[in-house]
Amino acid sequence: MIQNRNPEYFLTVVREKGISRAADKLFITQSSLSQHIAKLEADLGVRLFDRRQTPIALTPAGELYRNYLESSTFLYQRFLSELSELSVSRSQSVRLGVGNWRGSILLPDLLPDFLDSHPQARVSLHEFPVSELYPLMEDGEVDFSVMNTAPGGIPEGFVNEMIAYERILLVTHRDDPVTETFRELSRQGQGPDLRMLEGERLISLSNTLTVGRQVGNYLQKNRLTFADRLISTNNNTVLRLVAQGMGFCFLVETGREDADRYPELCCFDLRSSDLAIPLSLVYKTSAYLSPLARELMDAIRQYYQAMVRRNSRRLQETED
Repeated sequence: MIQNRNPEYFLTVVREKGISRAADKLFITQSSLSQHIAKLEADLGVRLFDRRQTPIALTPAGELYRNYLESSTFLYQRFLSELSELSVSRSQSVRLGVGNWRGSILLPDLLPDFLDSHPQARVSLHEFPVSELYPLMEDGEVDFSVMNTAPGGIPEGFVNEMIAYERILLVTHRDDPVTETFRELSRQGQGPDLRMLEGERLISLSNTLTVGRQVGNYLQKNRLTFADRLISTNNNTVLRLVAQGMGFCFLVETGREDADRYPELCCFDLRSSDLAIPLSLVYKTSAYLSPLARELMDAIRQYYQAMVRRNSRRLQETED
C-alpha cells in the first residue's frame, strides 16, 4: 500500500487552494512542496489537482484521496496523539468552540459540574464569533462547537446534531404601555400584536448574526417595518438599552438568563414557528470525537433541553 508520510502537505494545499500559500503555511519552500505533490501523483498514478484553474482545484481522484485522508490517516494520527497523552498523563482533552455571548452564559453553569465529574479532563475553550468557528473546526483546532444554525446554513463537510429549537422572544420594558396589553393578550391565549410597536424603536441584532437574520425574515414576512431602528452585534448591549427604556428587542431564549438580571424587562413568546431556531452541536464530518468529547456533548445537550423546559414555565408565569 502506498503510504503518504505527510498527509498534511496535501490537505494544506487543498485548504489554501495553492502551492505557494500552502508552503508559507507549512514553513517549507514552494519547490519542496511541489516536488512532494508531484511524487505523490506519480506514486498514485493519477492527477490530484487541476492546475489549469486558478485557484487550483481537486480532480475527482483528488476529491477521493482527500476523503480517504480525512477519514483514515488524519484520524489515525489524532488517535495516536491522544493515546500517547492518555498513557502519560491519564487525562484526555477536549476543545470546545462557542460564541462569545453564549459562552458567557453556558460555561459558568456547565463546566464546574462537568469537571467535578471528570477530574482528569482538560477542556480548552475557544470563544469566537460563530463565523470564525468553522475554520477552527476545519483546521482541527476545535473538536466541536455549539451554535444556532439556520436552514441550509451548515457548510459542506460538517455534521449538525440538533439539540433543541430555541425560541426567539420579544423583550419589552415593564413601563411600556403596550406591555400590559401584551400580557392580557397572552392570558387570552393570543400572541402579542407587533403592529402596536411600530411607532417605537427596535433595538436589533445585526443581520450578520444568525438570530438577527431570522428576526429580519420574520418581520419582512409579516410586513412589519420599524423606521426607528438601532443595530448592535452584542446581546448584552441590546438588553441594557431596552432596560433603559430605549425601545424593545428580540432575544434568543438562552438569553433569558441575562434578561432576568434586569427587573425592568418582560419577555413574551410570539408563538410563531418562524421565531424558533435550531441550536446544534456542529463538528467536521471526518472529526475524531473522543469519549470525553462525546460526554461533554451529552452534558451540553441535557443542559439546553432542561433550559428550554425551564423557560417555558417562566414565560407562562410572566405572562400570567
